[in-house]
Amino acid sequence: MAVLSIIIPVYNKEQYINGCLTSILNQTFTDFELILVNDGSTDGSEAACRRFAEADNRITLITKPNGGVSSARNVGLSKASGKYIGFIDSDDAIEPDMYELLIRNAEQHQADISICRLKTIFPDKTVAPAEQEGVEVFKHEQALSLFLKGELDMSANNKIYKAELAKQVQFSGHVYEDILYLSKVFLKAKKSVFENVVKYHYIVRDSSVSVKQFNARYLETIAVSAEIVEMVEAQVPNCLPKAQAFDVTANLSLLNLLLLAGADVYPQAYQQVIDKLKSYSQFIKNSPEVRKKHKMAYRLFVLSPWLYTKAMHVYSVLTGAETTKRTKKKSPKANGGG
Repeated sequence: MAVLSIIIPVYNKEQYINGCLTSILNQTFTDFELILVNDGSTDGSEAACRRFAEADNRITLITKPNGGVSSARNVGLSKASGKYIGFIDSDDAIEPDMYELLIRNAEQHQADISICRLKTIFPDKTVAPAEQEGVEVFKHEQALSLFLKGELDMSANNKIYKAELAKQVQFSGHVYEDILYLSKVFLKAKKSVFENVVKYHYIVRDSSVSVKQFNARYLETIAVSAEIVEMVEAQVPNCLPKAQAFDVTANLSLLNLLLLAGADVYPQAYQQVIDKLKSYSQFIKNSPEVRKKHKMAYRLFVLSPWLYTKAMHVYSVLTGAETTKRTKKKSPKANGGG
């Protein structure tokens, strides 16, 4: 049995899959199985995966009808046999020593989750956190708090998990699926280990989910953030303010998308977001967990929704924000695909 199971959902990534798989096969840590879940690709992705599988007996290829990234990852989870489990997106890449580092830290500290950092590579820029030497070990509540604050990256991919923990949770949804999965995992994890070094390359393509035009699936975000609040309140009430602050951020982010797309396109969702933010009015004003920029944004919106919308448009155009790319068309039709 391999020490590590690496799960990769694959959907129409023929152009990028070779680079992703090569970065994995070049790992200094070699005791892994690589599970490729072809999620009904219609391009040459399956053939590319098959070539790799035929050349390396650590690779297993599974082909299934298209069901989205969550269903593909769940299939991989059901087949994984390693002590630890990790996830990678099929158009990303990793540093050669990422899994060596994550496994070493997990073993030395008997951690349920082992974490490094990621950098985001856009077509025109790269955003990376400041690195820092040293390994930190966090107990249950501390790790959950840091995750909700975004300090451990809200991606499933720059982490490994003990298999008995990872298999207790299923992925669901199309947007924020990583965040919901991770929230449930951190709620169960007793100990996490973190090394603040960048080892994962999250590459944003023009066709990535993060830059696709706005559609109804983005409405899932506030359903997920509300569910996280409910779970945290029930299980770790000391972390509730951080969960609520995350919920505020999710609602503000969706508000921005709705305003840029045109609030009249999704009037019910727009009203739902307004009502939720109003219910948080005092919390936004008084809580130290809410960032200053979010306090200011909400204050401006309350003062003048029209002015806030104009400011959002100007800011998005000047900064080339992803929101601009996602809201070019006012179409409620959801995009398909994995």
